[in-house]
Amino acid sequence: MSVRTKRIRILSERPKPSFSQRLEQQAREIVRRGRQREGQDPIISLIERDMALTLDHLDRLRDVHAEIRSSLMRHECNLGTAILRREPPPPVYEDPRLPERDRLRDRIRHLDEERRRWSVQYVRDRQAILDRLLSLANRHRQLRY
Repeated sequence: MSVRTKRIRILSERPKPSFSQRLEQQAREIVRRGRQREGQDPIISLIERDMALTLDHLDRLRDVHAEIRSSLMRHECNLGTAILRREPPPPVYEDPRLPERDRLRDRIRHLDEERRRWSVQYVRDRQAILDRLLSLANRHRQLRY
């Protein structure tokens, strides 16, 4: 009597690219091919230039938000270090440093709220740019074929 074991084979360790990633790749390919061709329809050229501008805008948005996230993380780490540097409170009922520690924790909470706000703003901005890119890609496809 033999026991059958299931064999699991991993086909790909990389996750499947999302729709927005595929859209961006297609747009970059369209822009790259458009630069190689000359003497094409001016409307298609206009759409390709608009796509290039939209992709550039998306890249700049990523860079700005990466810098913001990095800056917020740096500030949060500095505040966390400031809190940890405080000596443990002496065994008395009232700690004179308690207001300062609470103030630092409040600043960390404020930074966390700001990070969330920037993350939401990033998602909204990125979605607007991707919607525009999708619209341009559809126009290009309609005019091309």
